[in-house]
Amino acid sequence: MKQEDFVDVRIIQLQEIYQNMTAEYDLLMDEIPIHRQKVRFRYVPLFDEIFSMLLPENFAQMPDEAAKARYINNYRPSVILSGPGYDENFGFHLLKGKKSELGNLIQQMKETVKRYVPETIFYEEGTVMPGDMEVRWFEYKNFTLDEETYNMQFLVQSDSKLLAGTFNCRMRFYEMWKPLVLQSLDLIKTGEREDSR
Repeated sequence: MKQEDFVDVRIIQLQEIYQNMTAEYDLLMDEIPIHRQKVRFRYVPLFDEIFSMLLPENFAQMPDEAAKARYINNYRPSVILSGPGYDENFGFHLLKGKKSELGNLIQQMKETVKRYVPETIFYEEGTVMPGDMEVRWFEYKNFTLDEETYNMQFLVQSDSKLLAGTFNCRMRFYEMWKPLVLQSLDLIKTGEREDSR
């Protein structure tokens, strides 16, 4: 009987993944099925509204204790927004300086990941151009003690600011999350409020 319960749960998970893969959701308008719940996305201001990104409305700032457990080194993102179970999260750093060549920076990021976690498996990378910004991203899988983790790292270049970000979730849910994260990157906004003061 327990084996049948497990099979039923897996079938529901696969149906949910298939629905997300085949459906085209509008993050601005639609309720999106995520883990058998309907979730809306909303713009979340980052770094005093220098950037705003569409994120699930049920994501909140990860508590310090959970952040320290999830990101064991001191170089964890300065802003970490997470789902209720901490299984999916976005992390952000705001970097200042002159406009950079994102392709070179993305390559450096990949080399750093490879150097410190050599068993990492890299997948796709790409570019989106929301408005007058450029966004570069790459994705990879790495391994924890008990399962595989999907990661997407990205850089968003506006005129004067660079947003470094990451998204991660359990590997078994990446097909559900990847198109949503890419759409969110394509709809990112910048206010450049800090420059107008």
